[in-house]
Amino acid sequence: MLIRLLIFIVDAVFVNGVFLLAFLLRYGFNVPEYNFASYRGNYIYLTCMYAASFLIAKMFRKRFRSYWELFKSAAGGFFLGTLFSIGLVYIFRARWSSFPSSVFAISFPIGIIVIFAVNSFIFRKSGRLKKRVVIIGKGEPFEVLESNKLLEKIYIDNTEELMHHEDIDEVVILEKIHDDKQLNLLIYLLLKLKVSVVFGPAIYAELLSESVMEENALKFLATFMGRKSDYEEFLIRALDVVGSIILLIIFSPLTIIAALLIKLASPGAVLYKQTRVTKDGGTFTLYKFKTMINDAEENSGPVWAAEDDPRVTKVGRFLRDSRLDELPQLVNVIKGDMSLVGPRPERPHFVKLHKALRQMRLAVKPGLTGFAQIRNLYDLHPKHKARYDYLYIQKRSFLLNLYILTMTIPVMFRRKGR
Repeated sequence: MLIRLLIFIVDAVFVNGVFLLAFLLRYGFNVPEYNFASYRGNYIYLTCMYAASFLIAKMFRKRFRSYWELFKSAAGGFFLGTLFSIGLVYIFRARWSSFPSSVFAISFPIGIIVIFAVNSFIFRKSGRLKKRVVIIGKGEPFEVLESNKLLEKIYIDNTEELMHHEDIDEVVILEKIHDDKQLNLLIYLLLKLKVSVVFGPAIYAELLSESVMEENALKFLATFMGRKSDYEEFLIRALDVVGSIILLIIFSPLTIIAALLIKLASPGAVLYKQTRVTKDGGTFTLYKFKTMINDAEENSGPVWAAEDDPRVTKVGRFLRDSRLDELPQLVNVIKGDMSLVGPRPERPHFVKLHKALRQMRLAVKPGLTGFAQIRNLYDLHPKHKARYDYLYIQKRSFLLNLYILTMTIPVMFRRKGR
């Protein structure tokens, strides 16, 4: 309680400090009395507006699990405070007529940085900036836990002990799920605690097994794992749309050249269309530049592509190695069938072969690139690709998508990864 009161007082002081700094930056040391008088006579109301906004943005909670979460609250709180204050100035124009609107514009970016920095210091020093993770089973889950000094790891032996822990952010499961009863208990507790769940690498083989759990339970667990907050989903979707439009504009010359080369190299259509499976088992038409000879699967039927696939044309080989054949899928991303980052979209034939593919990988939208594509070569075994896909599904976020997209660029230039 004392820490929250301290944060409240400190934030109130620094908000006013930010406004004083904004006046200095706007007018220098000769601030006109006419303009400053409106602030001096009403700073209490201004402070209350920002305090209420920080309360709405949950800045006065007892703990933050990451700097990013703290920054979102600080930015959201200062944005609301600025919005409410501008509204206050407009409603009471007679009282605030001399308050310069430029001061709000100057104080906004400075205020976000200052409030974030000050609160980060207080929360960090008081031990209230940490992520609490419960680990079920034995072993060190290095592969599924990010390198983070703010982690507080709590080890327990079995699922039942989760009932004694409430203030947690994530559950890492290292022990095998032996039956549906244990799985159903786990799902109930995770829903009750409203935390994210991460499976350790040791039990991926069990998740890939056809006999480990009933399909309804697996489907429910997949949906639970793929779910993120509305705010996070909005950021990911915004990145998809804005990023796809920018990439289409940047690569438009290459797109035209690729289409001409394909047309000169082989007869038929330039684009290859194929039915693929998207989130929750829906289907869509995927677009790619044609890289194989016509009727490539007429005799063999559906097969996974290999690194030295004889069905690929010379132009197609270059497009595949440079990943330019994927450019038309940006249209799929804008339409909402795909995301920029995610497991590669599978064909219905292969999805039906595997329960894990049918449920776990379908918890999120398929993507143009993903963990498997930035870490390994084209001919990585499908089961190993699925392992990377599970890791992504569990740790999926806006920042992780940005990281994977950034790492995809050197992969394209090295002409490796698929």
